[in-house]
Amino acid sequence: MDAYIASVPIHLLNAMQMIKQKEIKDCDLYYVPTSNNANELLNAVKSIGVFRNVTMLPNINIEYPITAGQCIKIAMNRFGARTELKNKHYDTVYYNTDGWLLNSIIFSSLPNKKARNIFVENGINPYITPYDTKEWYLRLFINCQFMTCMDGRFIDERYVFEPSLISVPQSGDIHRINKLDRTDEDLKARVNRIFGYDENLDSFADKKIIIMEQGPRKEPIDMLGLWKHVSQYIDRDSAIVKSHPRQKESALRELGYDMYERYTIPWEVLTFNQDMNDKVLFCIFSSSCVNPKIMFDEEPRIILLYKLMGIDYSFFGKGMINFVEGVGKLYRDKNRFFIPETWEELEEYCDKYNLKAGGWT
Repeated sequence: MDAYIASVPIHLLNAMQMIKQKEIKDCDLYYVPTSNNANELLNAVKSIGVFRNVTMLPNINIEYPITAGQCIKIAMNRFGARTELKNKHYDTVYYNTDGWLLNSIIFSSLPNKKARNIFVENGINPYITPYDTKEWYLRLFINCQFMTCMDGRFIDERYVFEPSLISVPQSGDIHRINKLDRTDEDLKARVNRIFGYDENLDSFADKKIIIMEQGPRKEPIDMLGLWKHVSQYIDRDSAIVKSHPRQKESALRELGYDMYERYTIPWEVLTFNQDMNDKVLFCIFSSSCVNPKIMFDEEPRIILLYKLMGIDYSFFGKGMINFVEGVGKLYRDKNRFFIPETWEELEEYCDKYNLKAGGWT
């Protein structure tokens, strides 16, 4: 008997893949709600019948910056989680989160301390951030709550899509998550049912260029000026903007681009449903652009614009930059992964590969 711990919508896609890959037959899902559509998601998960039981736990997920108020709230919510878990016996527990506090609450609540603990990729974190590197006061808080701090000592295995990109020490034996198979109609049907994918609303079939909008940042990035400049080199009618849910005022809307705003559909679900090899992805800097390569081994043309912002871009973080550029090195066709250093280079590239109105290569 196994358990799977998830806390954000995309974890449910990972869970479907892990169940298929590991041939898991008897498993309970525990979901920590961090999105407004958590009830809708779990009702859909229940309807597909993959898990024996589906349970929503109280919100025990901590968000940064950590505040005393958050800690107090989670300290109270952990009792609800403990009530759900204290009599459950599992042989293997899959953790799809890197949060020490959440994991410690789960681990401390489950009675079988000999269970195998398997960590599943949680975005970019396992590639660039050591799991054991946490604030000292977080360990103190966990210990003061009479819980065991679930640090790297308790991790038996870790599954990620691209082990070669891990650049930091991580605990546990490292294994590869198989690339998602778009021809697996059963898996696709499950995923689409969970997330409510609608081909009429969510397909980019008639668009060749997808612009991944940058999320809000405190740094003085001239979004409007940058995208105005880019607009000189691409066919605007062939482009659509994957808008960012936290970006309230989009410079790209002002420029007249078509906008995609179905925020409840994860980008990974959108890409699961369409061949990305013939797409061109523009972004300032986003790890989402490299997901098609990591998760499906597809190579859309990617153009990263962070060196054209006109300001120091080191705030994106050395680990993040190295990770994204590392994905580029995995491309079989290196010409399809491009980071221009000047506007002239961008113009030449767009001309060379016919990104203006006209043909496509």
